[in-house]
Amino acid sequence: MKAVHFGAGNIGRGFIGELLHNSGFDITFIEVDKHTVDYINKTHTYDVYIINDNYRKEVIDKVCAISPITDEDKAIASIVDADIITTSVCVDNLPKIAGTLAKGLKQRIIQHKEKVNILSCENAFYATDILKKALMECKTPLSEQALDSIGCFPNVAVDRIALSTEQDGIRIPQIETSFELVIEKNKLKDPSSQPIKGAEYADNLGMYLERKLYVFNCGHATAAYLGYYHKLPTIYDALNNKEIHTDVLAVMRESALMMTKKFPFKMDELELFIQKILKRISLKDLHDEVTRVGRSPIRKLSRNDRLIGPAMLTENYGLKNDHLVKAVAAAYLFDYAEDEQAVEIQSFIKNNDIKQAIQKYSEITPNDTLFNKIVTAYNKMNKN
Repeated sequence: MKAVHFGAGNIGRGFIGELLHNSGFDITFIEVDKHTVDYINKTHTYDVYIINDNYRKEVIDKVCAISPITDEDKAIASIVDADIITTSVCVDNLPKIAGTLAKGLKQRIIQHKEKVNILSCENAFYATDILKKALMECKTPLSEQALDSIGCFPNVAVDRIALSTEQDGIRIPQIETSFELVIEKNKLKDPSSQPIKGAEYADNLGMYLERKLYVFNCGHATAAYLGYYHKLPTIYDALNNKEIHTDVLAVMRESALMMTKKFPFKMDELELFIQKILKRISLKDLHDEVTRVGRSPIRKLSRNDRLIGPAMLTENYGLKNDHLVKAVAAAYLFDYAEDEQAVEIQSFIKNNDIKQAIQKYSEITPNDTLFNKIVTAYNKMNKN
């Protein structure tokens, strides 16, 4: 069986690649970084280290890598022969890979190939739908009818801490043992199949996507932004600060209570989920920097993402959200100079003000009750 995976970063090799390998697939990575391509092709293997298993080394074999920049024809040929196609390139980059993928899918149509499952394993809501839209809008577009004739597009919820360390100029994935990969089973080519071992297959993916983004990612981002605000370097350091730990726990509980109103979750099961997540992200051995977790604040402050999304929903349900508001304010104070999105936000605030920034980046207007709460929290934290 052959798998094609776009993106050979931490998630690509450390999470999805490992699962595809353990499911019996030979893997072709389509990757733009030349050093990574050369590293994989040197031995047709790569290493992964398991953080919470004494850094046990796992060798993933039967792999190769192709650059879509220098060898697009080979990349297209690999798509034609694939039994499954997956991505982990960051949702913002899906339009960048759409052209190559569309060319490969067109060739599959021409060669009368079978339908193939295409799964976008990104940390975002309904990322496969976003990829499908990108395929219809790229320079070599396919119609929705053509896409549906050659592909099946299940959405996916992903959850695994995947970091890396540098060895000889190459980023080597470091992962933890626990993970969650939930696949929208009714959109698979064969809904009764389980193409990726270790994944869960769900009818209602939405509740899992929102639990992941609005509880886990929300708490993780809060720890990062509050940690940065208090000048702490890692998530471990942040969560060992009593005030921050209290705030992060409260944020996750505010979001979780909202989830019980929207979905058939019980608060006690979400509390267990919260405690499990806090234990995972507070591991000292992760050395997970707050600037990594807090990166790309424009995306993370958007209306439906991990902070504003649950804050808005708590407003809709008439629930308390003081800690969520504080997390949003901390995100607007994230001024890390090496993050382009953070630099953009801070420049906009400087040239305009926080009120204009909230309207621009979070699409919240002064008519929303949340608006003044965020402004007040921001001004209070900005004075300290």
